[in-house]
Amino acid sequence: MRSALGAEWRKLVGHTRAFSFLVLIFPVGALVVVLTINILPGLLIPDVREFYASRARAWTDDLMMVWTMLTGFPGGTFLQMPFIGFIAVAFAGEFQWGTWKNILPGQSRTVLVLAKFVVLISLILLTLMATSLILTGGNWLSARLFDSPYGPPLAEVDAAAYLADYFSQFMVTFASLIISAAIAALIAMYSRSVMASVLLTVGVSIVEFSMILMLLLVGNILNRPGLVNIFAATPSYNLENMRSWILEGVGSNVGGMPGFTAVQTLPVSIIIVVGWLVGLLLATVIFFRRQDINS
Repeated sequence: MRSALGAEWRKLVGHTRAFSFLVLIFPVGALVVVLTINILPGLLIPDVREFYASRARAWTDDLMMVWTMLTGFPGGTFLQMPFIGFIAVAFAGEFQWGTWKNILPGQSRTVLVLAKFVVLISLILLTLMATSLILTGGNWLSARLFDSPYGPPLAEVDAAAYLADYFSQFMVTFASLIISAAIAALIAMYSRSVMASVLLTVGVSIVEFSMILMLLLVGNILNRPGLVNIFAATPSYNLENMRSWILEGVGSNVGGMPGFTAVQTLPVSIIIVVGWLVGLLLATVIFFRRQDINS
């Protein structure tokens, strides 16, 4: 397994263009945003400098921002698209380039698939951590340059509570990325096309989210309003429900959707999400083990 992880790390980072434009775009983009929006205008324009001086920001929000933005629909889905593209390159690209034939002999297919997942998610999470630190550090520098409030002071922060919230939101984002990766990998194994993997993975997310409207419509036609509660079994709902419990202290009722009464508790949503994760990973491994790579 260790050799497989090392080989996958070198291979994925070695896809220089894909890695740069689909993964490194996040920390680079964060750096550009910080410089062009929060620092340079204040240095060049006096009125903007005065505006910055009166603007208060919180580092506790800035550290959390990246993780909260990547969950939920539609924003989270479209922000994950570059990562989905990189995952599609990692799996479907092997078919398009005919490289499976070179790496499979003498290797366990299960180990190869799991190694790809571990390396992909590790690269993505490390990139997001760097993005979070760049945003926070850049905003701290902006506050220092323009003498604007940037708090709260460390002494006033309940470190244990904040770290618990941060880690919980991190885990929700981690689960969301794993599910997206598993869906993209499964589609890539079937379609053998990078483009099809990206488009179909995003399509699955859109269909999943719009499922609640379809259930609401069918429930009204059949006079069974409770059908909308089936949505509570989907990954999207449970990820959003986990985020809602963590950040707001209450479960998600899908914006007060009519007929929706199946608000899950946090432990139940965690169990459902873990079930989806395990199921999708198993499906990917089983499908790949049975697949003829020569066809």
